Amino acid sequence: MADDRRATEDNRTLVLAFYVVVDVSQSMEMSGAIHSANEILPKVADAIDSSPMLADIVRFGAIDFSDDARVVLRLGDLRNVPTLPKFTAGGRTSYAAAFRLLRQEIEKDVAQLRSDNFRVYRPAVFIITDGEPTDDDHELKTAYEELTDPQFKARPNILLFGVGNATKEALDPWVFPKTGNKSMRSYVARAGADPKTAITRAAEALLGSIVASAASVSEAGESGGFVPPDDEDLDDWI
Repeated sequence: MADDRRATEDNRTLVLAFYVVVDVSQSMEMSGAIHSANEILPKVADAIDSSPMLADIVRFGAIDFSDDARVVLRLGDLRNVPTLPKFTAGGRTSYAAAFRLLRQEIEKDVAQLRSDNFRVYRPAVFIITDGEPTDDDHELKTAYEELTDPQFKARPNILLFGVGNATKEALDPWVFPKTGNKSMRSYVARAGADPKTAITRAAEALLGSIVASAASVSEAGESGGFVPPDDEDLDDWI
């Protein structure tokens, strides 16, 4: 019976879950960065629509955060989304709200995918922000630890892209994992870089990672998985 169940599980389709999480605080609106952020979903949708391989493997969702966090696009197959939503700005920069909502959504989304007979790799989260968190330190640390808890099997890979006034010192504590062969990192646009242009480049890095990850799964099966952005393609970032 156990062997039959394992064989059935091995025949399930492998999928990759990607979440883009966008800071929509007031400063993002003032710099015009929200406009560039709203170009991300159409670009990903176009790439998936034009590639059967991506469409079969990739599931994509979007969250934004300011004083609170909200699901902008429920994780799923972008081919089934008739109208893409937009990010809207306002408020401060609560990383804790984003981490809490991610934990809830990932847990729910992975359970749904598995019930739909998919096998799911650990999700990948791309966070785009222009500043430091405005949360209470204890609240922020607790929310991050819950999201990356070793007992949480679907704990995600987390990368951060900083534009505007963001610094690596502010972003590095929130990447995951931090050690090992598959450690993640933060990327910060070089001083003086226009936030709108920087977010466009971040979107390109996200797309490159999606394509490389899907190819990895398609070619290597179970031994494939999430492929972070290639540092050579991010020469405008530190």
